[in-house]
Amino acid sequence: MTISVVDEYEGIVRLIKLCSGVCGANVFVANYKVNVLTRIVVTFINLYFIFTGYTLYINIFIEKDWTHMLQVICFFGSALQGYCKLLNAIWNKDHLRYLVDDLREVYAEYAPKHDEYRDCLQKSINTAVKCIKLMAFFHVAITVGLIGVVPFFRFVFNERIFVMQFQLPGVDGDTEYGYLIMNCMHSICIIFGAFGNFAADLCFFTFVSHFPLFKGILSCKFHDLNDVLEGSDDAKKAECKEMLKDIFRWHQKYMRYITTVKDNYFWVLLVEMATIALSISSTLFCLLLGTWPGGQTYLSYCFIMLYIYCGLGTVVEVTNDSFTDLCYTQVIWYKLPAAERKMLLMMLMMAQKTGGLTIGAVIPLTVNTGLQLTKLIYTMTMMLINFLD
Repeated sequence: MTISVVDEYEGIVRLIKLCSGVCGANVFVANYKVNVLTRIVVTFINLYFIFTGYTLYINIFIEKDWTHMLQVICFFGSALQGYCKLLNAIWNKDHLRYLVDDLREVYAEYAPKHDEYRDCLQKSINTAVKCIKLMAFFHVAITVGLIGVVPFFRFVFNERIFVMQFQLPGVDGDTEYGYLIMNCMHSICIIFGAFGNFAADLCFFTFVSHFPLFKGILSCKFHDLNDVLEGSDDAKKAECKEMLKDIFRWHQKYMRYITTVKDNYFWVLLVEMATIALSISSTLFCLLLGTWPGGQTYLSYCFIMLYIYCGLGTVVEVTNDSFTDLCYTQVIWYKLPAAERKMLLMMLMMAQKTGGLTIGAVIPLTVNTGLQLTKLIYTMTMMLINFLD
């Protein structure tokens, strides 16, 4: 039996609910409340921050090794990202449920229509599925790389290194027992941290990957309108007004969707970009000093996440521009009555003013911003090296 696009979308939603439920944040159920699992996750994140603070105290005031301090705060950014995403999901649970239900309505409404609509829906589903598979593979590979570097250096170079750098009070990492205990704790943190960030990113990437769907369906609606406008039947031409109203309602639906996504992920994007910049600068500096042999994997993770987020911001920006282009190129506007042309002009004006995702309501989230941030990180790293010299 062929699986419909509605069923495929429901499969993605079930995956999001499963991953969110493991993290204690399945906010997509109507009666969601903070539960025991949520409190356990929050407690473990807080313990990580406490252990990190303890380690920084040891590095600064006892060992007086500020280069090791930079190595400690490399993972701090990822932990802060996960914490922010968890609290944001709990705080904005109504927004997240609205977005999921809104997309469900879109699939349910347009799946029974003609092939052009179904192709558009299927393309959107395929994009979302590919994005999820890519992110799953990426997180698994990074997790294996971060943990696997420890036994590799131990057996190949006979060098003892740690997965992460925070210390546990009362555990001596110089002993064999302490070395195993700390690396086991570090590995657990890496695994659960990677899964938590994947669960949060899974939700965000699903929402953003559906932005082109709104553009595709608008194009289908314009094609249907053109078929009516090119006909000679006066009775069918009377349908134009209703079809235009449907198009305007669809654009308003898109405006509500993009506004909800922007409002819901405002702080997430701000924290994500700020902490990624901090993590890349710290990791790059540690690699240049040769103090962290396993830093290449984490540096790759940070750069990939930076450009994935910036790339998704560019997808939203391109979609906004496409709405403007469709109003110009995809509709025979000159065959519309004067009143309908004015309505289309109003839609065009709104489409031209639609903003994309931003970092702190000021900086646009685009690939160009990612390049500028990379240049800034490079400058900061060179300043630290000059300070060291």
